[in-house]
Amino acid sequence: MGGFTYENNKNNPKIFKNSEEFALCSLFVKEFKIALLPILKHLNNGKLHQRLMQLFSKIKALDRTSEKGSCNVGEGLKSQKGKLLLREFIFTPKAGIRQKFGNPIIDVKNFCLLWKDFDSSSAKFPKGATDFELLYLVLAYEPALNLFTTYEAAPIRRSKTEKAEQLELKLQEKISKKDGNHYIPIVGLRFLEILGEEEYECLGQDAVGIEVLGVFNF
Repeated sequence: MGGFTYENNKNNPKIFKNSEEFALCSLFVKEFKIALLPILKHLNNGKLHQRLMQLFSKIKALDRTSEKGSCNVGEGLKSQKGKLLLREFIFTPKAGIRQKFGNPIIDVKNFCLLWKDFDSSSAKFPKGATDFELLYLVLAYEPALNLFTTYEAAPIRRSKTEKAEQLELKLQEKISKKDGNHYIPIVGLRFLEILGEEEYECLGQDAVGIEVLGVFNF
């Protein structure tokens, strides 16, 4: 019997390899989303998984070292094009972060994040929002194990009335760097309405922002 059955696909090396590549890419996306959960849990976007699959499929295709049928995202991220695709991926079109606050300086020795002139008033507050929370993560990816480790900085909150300042975000745990790993700093922004001791998370497409700041290898 013909058709796209598991056994027929398994016996066709080309189809089987392509299926294997797709499964590895899907697993990468799943692990990436889990690692990003401290920020991602605030975002309600049903189309994000599909868009991430499209993104990382493009990055996987940039793998120039693996045999055809065994290409993977980790190798694709070693290329400058792969790094650029991830950095320029738009998670949240209506809630830009660098557009509001400018590009921070990343100290690659310890991954401290620094804005020399951080101005809270530059943020476009959604209706009802009184404050925002800035979140900073570094995802360390170990390709050999397809494993992510998430490093976090303590979230900081600012209100509409804050003055311009020099703002530094430090990770709470020191990163142990390994050859061949990828280190992906990511910043998140979420708006809140705070009334006395009560706080409410703002909803809407402009209420949460996520941006990748780069991909680093050592």
